[in-house]
Amino acid sequence: MKISSLFFLVLLGLGFAGCQSGGGVTSGTLISGQLDGAANIPANLDRISLTARNNTTPLVQTPVDANGKFAFGFENGLEPGLYQLRIGAQKAALYLEAGDTDVQITGKVSDLQNYGFTVAGSESSLELVSAMRGLSSNSRGLKVEDVEQAVQSVDNDEAAAFIAFTTLARAGQAGLPLLKEVNDRLAATSPLKRDFGSMVSSIETQVLQQQAAEVIRVGMPAPDITAKSPDGKTYSLSDLKGQVVLLDFWASWCGPCRRENPNVVKVYDKYKDDGFTIYSVSLDGLDPRRTAGYTPDQIAQGNKAQIKRWTDAIAKDKLSWPYHVSELKKWGSEAGARYGVRGIPKTFLIDREGKIAAVGLRGARSIEQALQKVI
Repeated sequence: MKISSLFFLVLLGLGFAGCQSGGGVTSGTLISGQLDGAANIPANLDRISLTARNNTTPLVQTPVDANGKFAFGFENGLEPGLYQLRIGAQKAALYLEAGDTDVQITGKVSDLQNYGFTVAGSESSLELVSAMRGLSSNSRGLKVEDVEQAVQSVDNDEAAAFIAFTTLARAGQAGLPLLKEVNDRLAATSPLKRDFGSMVSSIETQVLQQQAAEVIRVGMPAPDITAKSPDGKTYSLSDLKGQVVLLDFWASWCGPCRRENPNVVKVYDKYKDDGFTIYSVSLDGLDPRRTAGYTPDQIAQGNKAQIKRWTDAIAKDKLSWPYHVSELKKWGSEAGARYGVRGIPKTFLIDREGKIAAVGLRGARSIEQALQKVI
């Protein structure tokens, strides 16, 4: 049973407790706080589920006074679980345990969305808010490894599921391994288990469907590529047979590629002494559709700047393996067409026999897990 907002303002002054007929005291749940900038905007408390279509159910609304103070009260308490505080367009998640009877929230209403507020009286909420604050402050773009650290920083499995759901629901294959781990953490009795597991299964199905539409599929012999390095040396992919090779299509101008490069470097540094290497095909250069009227000399001159951008990116991103090649034709790359590359970064893991072992790996975790199966 919900206690009215007016009655709860009284409870705020008296302490949150009620008397039983036998003389004992029963505690409910009080969520109160003060947020600068929230004056006279209604505050809402919602219940969070983790479904793709609608993950919140409104529970109660209460007024916020002129000083930004508000309070929600439930005399019979709230079930443990994920909840959302929502004031205007700003919102933030909390996880309430059975013993969280007096939860206080302070800060600015503008900091709800980035979890810049403080919370007391709920250890699980404190962990969740801290983890989400760290992810929200990541200005360089989230990676799966960032989410993994956040997930590992919280002890509550359902809070971990919320973090993973919020950040990786659209990550596709790159986020799938971590989503599966989080799903395994959830107890069979968790109210989130069914919906979260369904979401993970849906992503896995989408990944399989995408792989089925690929020109290059797992188990196929890897088509050979022969192209030149920045210094004019010729490298063929087939020369690397006997090693496990990550064929990586990228470009210096590709922001997602540059953000993915540290993950590729991390795996290379860890496994380069175990028969693993990388064959990088750059889509730098001049697109033939734009150079149709150019002379060979003009194309060569134009590609000088392209080669410099390419080599500068190799040096800056510390791509220390020797196999860097490019046809300097951008999207006119024959190697890219042979592998059905329509977007980058795009990777293909090739086993020691020269066959495709995995397609479209992103993130160090995803690459490493596939690599460990064939190394």
